[in-house]
Amino acid sequence: MPERSLAAKLPVEVMPVARKPEVFVRAVTPEEGRRLQRITKTSRQPVRMRRAIVVMCSAQRQPVPAIARLMQVSEAYVRQVIHEFNERGFEALDPKWTPLANSGVLSDCWPEGGEV
Repeated sequence: MPERSLAAKLPVEVMPVARKPEVFVRAVTPEEGRRLQRITKTSRQPVRMRRAIVVMCSAQRQPVPAIARLMQVSEAYVRQVIHEFNERGFEALDPKWTPLANSGVLSDCWPEGGEV
C-alpha cells in the first residue's frame, strides 16, 4: 500500500495562528517611575490613577493580557493607554473632558429635582 502524505489525510488546511505583538511603554526613568507611583497613591481622579497603574505595570514588562485581567479592563484599553503614553507622556494620563460633559446640555434632560 503506498504511503500518503499527512496533508492528504487532513480534511482542512492547517493555518498557523499569529499572536499579537507585545506592546510595552517606552523606557521609564527612575524619576518618572516615582512620579507614576505618586499618582497611583494620591490621585483623586480614578481615570488618571487607573492609567498610571497600567503604565507602571507595562514598564515592569507585564504583558497586556495580564494587565487587563489585573485592572479588569479590556486589552484594547490597555494598548490604547500604552500607545498614548508613548506618544504624549504624562499628559496622556489626564482624563479627556468633553465640552458636552461639562455643559448644561445634559441637565436639561432631567427633571428639576434630579429625580427620575
